[in-house]
Amino acid sequence: MMHSARRRLDLAGEWNLAFDANGAGLSSGWAAGNWPQDACESVKVPALWTVTHPDKVGIGFYHKTVEIPVEWHGRVVRLCIGGASYRLDAWLNGRYVGSHEGAYTPFSFDVTGAACFGASNELVLRVASLCKTQAVDGLVLQHCPASKQSWYYIEAGLWGDVYLEALPTSWCEAIAVEPDVQRERVVADIEIHHAQAQPGLAELHLLITAPDGQTAVEQVHSVTLLPGATHHTFRLPLARPVLWSCENPALYRLQATLTIAGEPPDSAETRFGMRDFTVQDGQFLLNGQPIYLRGVLLQPNYPVTLICPPEPDMMRREIQLSKEAGFNLIRTHIRPSPPGYLDITDELGMLVYAETPLAWIRDNPRLLEHGKREIEAMIRRDRNHPSVVFWGIFNENRQASAVASDELIRFTRALDSTRVVVDNSGGSMAIDQDFGWVDRATVIANRRLERQKIVDVHIYVGAPIANGVYEWLRTLGTDDPPVDITAYGFGSAAIMAEFNRELRSYRGKVFVSELGCGGMSDLDDTVQRFGGRDLVDAQELRTFRDGLQQGFAKRNLERVFGSLQNLIAASQEAQARGNVRQVEALLTNPRVSGYVVTQLNDVAWEFHAGLLDVWRNPKKAYWAMQRVNRTHCLILKAAHAVAAAGEHIAVTVTLVNTAPLEKSATLSVTVYDTQQIPVVSENITAPPGVGVAELGAIAFDTGSAAGEFRVVARLLADAGAILAETVETILVLPPIDVGPACRQVTWPGGLPNVGSPVQGGVADGGHRRLLGLARPASLRTEDWQSLLVEVEAGSVAIIGPLTPHDDIALSALARHDVAVNLYMGIGNWMGCYHWIPASPLFASLPAPGLAGEPYADVLPRYVLSEQGGDILAGSLRNTQSRLEPPAILWYSDIEAVPFGRGRLIFCQYRVFDQETPNPLAARLLCNLIGVAQGYLA
Repeated sequence: MMHSARRRLDLAGEWNLAFDANGAGLSSGWAAGNWPQDACESVKVPALWTVTHPDKVGIGFYHKTVEIPVEWHGRVVRLCIGGASYRLDAWLNGRYVGSHEGAYTPFSFDVTGAACFGASNELVLRVASLCKTQAVDGLVLQHCPASKQSWYYIEAGLWGDVYLEALPTSWCEAIAVEPDVQRERVVADIEIHHAQAQPGLAELHLLITAPDGQTAVEQVHSVTLLPGATHHTFRLPLARPVLWSCENPALYRLQATLTIAGEPPDSAETRFGMRDFTVQDGQFLLNGQPIYLRGVLLQPNYPVTLICPPEPDMMRREIQLSKEAGFNLIRTHIRPSPPGYLDITDELGMLVYAETPLAWIRDNPRLLEHGKREIEAMIRRDRNHPSVVFWGIFNENRQASAVASDELIRFTRALDSTRVVVDNSGGSMAIDQDFGWVDRATVIANRRLERQKIVDVHIYVGAPIANGVYEWLRTLGTDDPPVDITAYGFGSAAIMAEFNRELRSYRGKVFVSELGCGGMSDLDDTVQRFGGRDLVDAQELRTFRDGLQQGFAKRNLERVFGSLQNLIAASQEAQARGNVRQVEALLTNPRVSGYVVTQLNDVAWEFHAGLLDVWRNPKKAYWAMQRVNRTHCLILKAAHAVAAAGEHIAVTVTLVNTAPLEKSATLSVTVYDTQQIPVVSENITAPPGVGVAELGAIAFDTGSAAGEFRVVARLLADAGAILAETVETILVLPPIDVGPACRQVTWPGGLPNVGSPVQGGVADGGHRRLLGLARPASLRTEDWQSLLVEVEAGSVAIIGPLTPHDDIALSALARHDVAVNLYMGIGNWMGCYHWIPASPLFASLPAPGLAGEPYADVLPRYVLSEQGGDILAGSLRNTQSRLEPPAILWYSDIEAVPFGRGRLIFCQYRVFDQETPNPLAARLLCNLIGVAQGYLA
């Protein structure tokens, strides 16, 4: 918004800052002429003090002297602040001029009565930050709209522009534009402020400029100015408007000029777009046409400066990269976007899901006050941006939403009728390993008042994902799901039963507003880009980098990866493949109307989850998403990632078109054997229609060969250009009979299940035996006691996967001084990376490196704290709570632990209980028995 008759005095630069640790600043007169010059320091504004003083929270006083021009006398003077976190009080020349609460939107104070024109003025600003450990000024972090300050970093201080502004005594304060595509008009509300005691007359000139620069509308109106603020509403016709869309982000411009006799005119202007966005039964529509939302989540954090980008180009770069990757929506997560962000999304044609900072705020007596204040400030600032199509109120916040969303949704709709309003993102269901809840989510469609149900879910299933998890995603939304997701370690039976009940009465589409998995960024490069600056985020990332390097060296993982860089690259490959698999499953699901990948950018301890690192450099997952986000996407899916030699294999072929395809396009599918020789090839005419086209399967026999078979699919235009392509890999292993190996083991609690019966009985090896606990939970306390006594005497016991619910097993081990601590091992939007060496345990299996898709059905759901034994396979992740010091955490997946004269071999890999034949599980089980025999010998 631009103003012609105004003058600005920029206050950026050097300020004094004094911290008030003891709360004595006000009583000591710091704001009333008694500034503590000896106890302050010079700082730059705008900037959060957290950046350079991460340990300083609570109260900080800013001080600056400024000369206000004498020619400003007779005008209205106000102090404008682009953003301060969290609560600010202001004094000019010792006179209190106002306060503001809220961290992310601009505000101003009228300081006319306190100003000394043509003289030096003393400006003091008291800022109260939030704190993770105590209340500040009665402000409790969990009770305030604080975005993700509880997760990442406290944001304290003056981060926005600070300036004094001189206005005429009558001015255009704001313009609100409501585009009405159906009626081909614009409703414009002009807010005019009149600072004189007597009413007056003025001329208001309205000018709309079309996207091509031509005048579209021009009107002149006489308006009466009353003291204070008045609103004047005009309905301006726009015949055959050029619609704003992702492909054609056409922007109009409205200028309002206010002219009063004898005074210079004051003008304001804003850009807007003619577009219509709504939702019906979970299906989103842009300008009346269905649109599949391909979204990515922007975490509210930037390197160095935290709230805003350290350089303006970073914002444009991340939006441009999102566009180039095929995304059409950015979810600006849990806080209003940085200043200038929406100007770029308007220009580039990127939809925006805008959110308040209410996030996970807890219910408290001020909840509605906070909510209304933040919603109004966000809408007032951002309402004219055509890219903004959603207003989001809460995120995964059942408690606050239950008590406040009804009123806050009505309040939001009263302020803006043109956008979809979401009460609680992920409100229908959120699941993670051993976590989840089910509730209800609602939306209000464009220009409607009633709330409608939507299935809005958050799903984090890690990577790689088991075939059953893929199938669950592919059928998400059906009221009789073919897969029980709880069998894979997600949610609970009660949660999924309730979710399925909800689906039985819902006929709309499903919006997956969060999903994704992680892959580590190059921490050495990330830290180096801070240039040695000792900043809060640099410190944390340096700690993670050092912990990763030290742990890598301590465990001699060079023998596994060759270098730390190779481990990082492998983790990024896993992220890329995991995100693609999850999104492919959703794309083949006609009940899904869109998705939002978590997340666009790495941040803080989440240096895994981003498609870009913290500096907005693409990771491998970014490039992988480009393929699945294309207008035409080919998807291949084998029933299993591993097969036995001699099996007949079928790979399904699906084409997803989000735009019509030329009729002459051809689909080519070729199977390559282990020697990369084509063995099967098919060509079919590709269906041209929009939507999901299941094209059957390509089938082949593996014969006796072992190795990797590749299936390559290409969508070819008539001229031969490749419109889409993809590859599916199937690992073929020699068949193996586990019976002979299993007969060398005594199996208390029962034989393992490898998907087919294990022939033969159980063997008793005599005094020193090899014991196998395929199902540790099946043993009673006395069984455990006998077993552990026997191992102490020299036997070896293989202990199958333990879970936190195996109380008898864990208690028995603890009584024998074996403290087994279990941690979640599936991963979520962060990675948990399972490393495997080249060793007899993994003979004839993919190794060394990170366990990839062939291991998806056997990877640990829970990992162990390292026991001090021989780690035969391990894993790593990092601390994921701001209550923990930053650290890389190292675990064992398979570990042989000395126990008396024997060994306990803990195996968290799920090789003992497979529903269907799994040649990799069978091979690993046989290898494990062989390794265990070596300890027995």
